[in-house]
Amino acid sequence: MFLFFHDVTIAAPEAALEATIRMSDKCREMGQARGNLLPLLSQELDHLLGEDVHEVFNNREGFVGLAYREVFPRNKAILDTYFDSKEHVIDSICNSSMFPFFSTNFPCRLAKQKTGVLPRVVVDGYFSVDRNRFGCPDFDTMDHYRKLMNEEPVKIERTISLSVFPHDFFKIDAFDSCDQISPLLDNPNDIAEQMSQLFRLATQCGTKDDYFSLYEQGWNDAERWITEEKNRNVK
Repeated sequence: MFLFFHDVTIAAPEAALEATIRMSDKCREMGQARGNLLPLLSQELDHLLGEDVHEVFNNREGFVGLAYREVFPRNKAILDTYFDSKEHVIDSICNSSMFPFFSTNFPCRLAKQKTGVLPRVVVDGYFSVDRNRFGCPDFDTMDHYRKLMNEEPVKIERTISLSVFPHDFFKIDAFDSCDQISPLLDNPNDIAEQMSQLFRLATQCGTKDDYFSLYEQGWNDAERWITEEKNRNVK
């Protein structure tokens, strides 16, 4: 479990790292991470995000997309790209983080509706796209604000896929190798130890040192990709 915001106008990466450590410590006190993550995530987001975070998102030159799947009242893939309030942002992030029987002890999340009495039933963004995208949104196929408002079609020239797990391990092959940022396999012939560590940090409470190490590894993966991208553009 790891929070990350790359835009310092929203929350500094170091602040998100500290929030992750606080969540892990609280989960440990509660017995485990499973079933306790969404309420703690909502609390940390309320603490971290400014009251105008929705305006920051809406006014960016590009736009922020938070993907999830609505199961009820309509079964459809959703990409939130316009936000009415800070609460809307937090709600969308929690929707996008709803992994059945892990984020909470339930198979789904009951999310608010703008109108109507019954809540929406939603699950994680992983279930909104094909498996080989591993949750990475597809702007061409998902319902989102600009599409619903009949604005100019969104032209996506390139999508960079970010994964805490090596792309090859999960066969995340919807993207060219130059459009992938993830850890390298330490030893392609014996990946058990590396994957065991990553799965442990994804599903169990870690230590402060664990998260600082993972944070640094993430920066290293990104810097390696930047270097490769520069060399690719020079050729």
